[in-house]
Amino acid sequence: MGALSGCLAPGGNGSGDGGTETRTHPSPGTAPGTETDDGATDTETEDGGTETATDDETPTDTPDGLPGDLDRVDTPPYEIEDIECDFDNSGEGDRDPLYLCANMPAEPSLSFEQASTRGTLFADEGLRTGSNDNGDQLYATLLTDADDIERLEDNSGDAYSLAADTDFESHAVLVVQTGWGSGSIVPHLKRIEETADGIHAFGCYTQPCMYTEDFTARSTVVRFERPDTLDSGVVSLTVDPSTRYNVATGENVVTIDQSN
Repeated sequence: MGALSGCLAPGGNGSGDGGTETRTHPSPGTAPGTETDDGATDTETEDGGTETATDDETPTDTPDGLPGDLDRVDTPPYEIEDIECDFDNSGEGDRDPLYLCANMPAEPSLSFEQASTRGTLFADEGLRTGSNDNGDQLYATLLTDADDIERLEDNSGDAYSLAADTDFESHAVLVVQTGWGSGSIVPHLKRIEETADGIHAFGCYTQPCMYTEDFTARSTVVRFERPDTLDSGVVSLTVDPSTRYNVATGENVVTIDQSN
């Protein structure tokens, strides 16, 4: 998948390589449930679910946690028309794979470009195969200097190259990972707002009518204009017309348990 600036044009995200193509796909997000993580104490959330924080996770409203006014799972704050795939005689659906982002504001935003890839991308962090690949998982982190590139697995893909070629004097890199499912359903950002502590990125899952039947993590690398302060980041991803997931950099892998 090549590097992109801003939102894809309608139909611009194909299924790519890596699996058998299928016409319809499972929704990546349904009933909001419980966030879990390894090695910490559970606390009850406002909606009755259970939120678990790792020992090194800072409480909310800090650089290493969600802002106090932002829930882990909430509703997209804009109108979304739920569009079904309408297949023509060619077998190709006519729905924009970025319809979840269509009515999302694109401004204000720092300038950025992005590239997505299948797989975990990191050498020793983030989503790992077998860790918990039955629920929805999220991970986000910032790369702020050249030494951070060593955290990535060295490869020749577009996503790695976008990060490795960064001039960290003027830019920085955000990596967003989601799992698990088709490699055709990737996180895509539409805007990155500057905040008092860093950035807040907004985007959605791509929803192509044709998708691959592989089962993988999805990683999106975003190179963005460096703000004056970059201590933290928050990512908000619309995953279906009624559901948005929120994750902060500095957290461990977050799991959304939808069994409850």
